[in-house]
Amino acid sequence: MKISILTILFLSINSVFGQNKSVEYNEIIPEYIISIWENNGTSSDSKFDSTDLNETKAFFSELSKRENAITSNQFLKKPTDNTLVANYLNTKLKWNSFNEPHVGLKKELTKKVVENSLKKLPERNELLAFYYSSIFIDVLNKQKPMNLSDTNIDLENLNLDNDTEKAILFLTAMRHVGNQLTSYATTRFPNNCFRAIEYLENMPKFNGKPFYEFDLPEFEDFEIEVDKRKPKMSFKERYIPEFENAKLGIEKCLAEEKN
Repeated sequence: MKISILTILFLSINSVFGQNKSVEYNEIIPEYIISIWENNGTSSDSKFDSTDLNETKAFFSELSKRENAITSNQFLKKPTDNTLVANYLNTKLKWNSFNEPHVGLKKELTKKVVENSLKKLPERNELLAFYYSSIFIDVLNKQKPMNLSDTNIDLENLNLDNDTEKAILFLTAMRHVGNQLTSYATTRFPNNCFRAIEYLENMPKFNGKPFYEFDLPEFEDFEIEVDKRKPKMSFKERYIPEFENAKLGIEKCLAEEKN
């Protein structure tokens, strides 16, 4: 049986890094990501018919649709490590695609980006934050106007193991969707509170409550890469203010409307 140099590379990387703080992934994952990036988003190789890729393929397929159900329980449920790693590698390759001299970063070859990303593979909490960021960035970019008023994100029904994972989902939503509301609520000239309230009406509920009534649980902090040009930073320090700002903004607007 012939084994390619690429396969040997990822087998060796997986043996060292594939159990990063209990994160385990199949070596076919990085091979698949490289393949779709080098073949314009498609891959006809029969070896990628593996069931280990089913969830990952479904996730990427849904993200590619102009109108999708990316906020359904199917995709909000905590995914397998395979999908977490696949999404992370895909995100790093997207970041690499924007590297140019004017941003001070050199664009690397696809295989090099994947290899380096696996060597520095984050722990599960950071990977989960990357995953939910992909979902809520997609919502922000495509749903104009957003229409999730009938959506209730039940954090107790998404296979999330602890309060940290629940906070990660909620706060990534606040980082992206909540930030949009903040921009409406804090604009003074003109006063855009009516836009903030309209936006609120179309936001999803969390555990049956509007976001500003959600009780953020105590959770374990961790470091996350937010800007590829800078060191990692505290998740709490970067993400909690997004929630607090959105909450203050909408409470101000609701008070003004009441008066």
